[in-house]
Amino acid sequence: MLKTTDICIVGGGPAGSVLAIKLAQHGWGVCLVERATFPRRHLGESLTPGVLALLESIGADRAIERAAFPRVHRVSVSWEEVRERDDPQGKGMLVDRGEFDRILLDQARNAGVMVLQPAMVKNLQSDGVGWKVTLEEVGRMTPVQVRFLADATGRAGVLPRRRRRTGPRTIALHGYWSGKGLPGNPRIEAGSREWYWGVPLPDGTYNTLVFLDPRDLRALPGSLEEKFLRLIASSSLLPPEAEAKLIDGVQAIDATPFLDEECVTANSIKVGDAAMALDPLSSSGVQKAIQSALAGAAVVNTLLKCPESGEIAKQFYHRSLDDASNSHRTWARGHYGKVAMKRPTSFWQERAGKNEARPETIDHLSAEMSPEIPVKLAPQVSIVPTPCLVDDFITSRPAVTSPNLDAPVAFLGGVELAPLVCQVRPGMTQAELVRHWMPEVPPSKGWAIARWLIARGMLISCENAVSPAVERRAT
Repeated sequence: MLKTTDICIVGGGPAGSVLAIKLAQHGWGVCLVERATFPRRHLGESLTPGVLALLESIGADRAIERAAFPRVHRVSVSWEEVRERDDPQGKGMLVDRGEFDRILLDQARNAGVMVLQPAMVKNLQSDGVGWKVTLEEVGRMTPVQVRFLADATGRAGVLPRRRRRTGPRTIALHGYWSGKGLPGNPRIEAGSREWYWGVPLPDGTYNTLVFLDPRDLRALPGSLEEKFLRLIASSSLLPPEAEAKLIDGVQAIDATPFLDEECVTANSIKVGDAAMALDPLSSSGVQKAIQSALAGAAVVNTLLKCPESGEIAKQFYHRSLDDASNSHRTWARGHYGKVAMKRPTSFWQERAGKNEARPETIDHLSAEMSPEIPVKLAPQVSIVPTPCLVDDFITSRPAVTSPNLDAPVAFLGGVELAPLVCQVRPGMTQAELVRHWMPEVPPSKGWAIARWLIARGMLISCENAVSPAVERRAT
């Protein structure tokens, strides 16, 4: 018998579960298909501080907090220098991904999502409007008719790929250790032609990873495990006094960053690593996967409920992934560049690349410019329509653009920026402008917005013909 539902999500990792929860909260019928039985090991065990705040938006944060995963208070760093990076508040987490993913999948069940596990997709057929999905569950084939399909299967993918590499090819070798004397804090270390990452896990085991160029891996003699053990021995991830035993063997996985250029269509979307993989140096893959799922939920909601806004929704999703990919690539290049100056091997030089010149902010001007000095908008400031997330839908909003901005800005601190900028009249002082924005904008927030505009050369003294930042870049 043919079953029907609104949305089928393939993949039960963080991106798939979060997408399922959010879409169920929007009132859609959701089926989630996961081939593995949880718990199971999975990389991405050190979570960045932003993860809990994102999960709070769907009501899943407390379930994660109840699991009492260890917090990260210190990271040992051996990069361009050797140091300890402390976080007294312990905002990051060290998780058992099998347990973490199971909790989120249970939250999806509690939200009304139909979870099929273990199950797998055997066939996909699109008629241009919806999909016929053939599922295999416990040896039984079940056809399901759905309006929308979401690919949350990570790098494997169930939908056709159009992936563009956004960084050098990278392979990661990893293995888990048990025993006495293992490190209690995460460790990151730069080698001559590779870098290392060590993560202590809640069960007392320790995961060691080495990231290198696939060509360098092929050039090393011996088996995969022998190569891995020699590389780990050349690092300081495992202390000499540790009584460590390798368990479960050594795995090799692709860690090359990429962006899928067909991440969304009228009846499908890719989220998490199916859509975009960041450079592993960022250690924020889980956070970005969840962010893509939350944005993707609004996109799917718009495509299904407001198809007339479909193109705007797709533009929004493409831009959000592209912006995230670009910003993380720039960040990673900067950190690789710090090592490349001391270790000028091809591995580090290729990853450092050439960072594009970024618009310069001039924060000192916001402090130097008196509140009583007459100001005006810089001539390069303009208002353009841009796709935005508003009340669970993607819609077009006026946004402020300038050569000093990476992208148009529609909202700043939760306040719509374009209407405020349109109220600027030449000769107004900052104080007058802040008063003019009241009562819609409280004075404290108004002053913060004015300083932000000044720091980016968008609000200038009436004596200046052009933005100082633009003038500086031109010379």
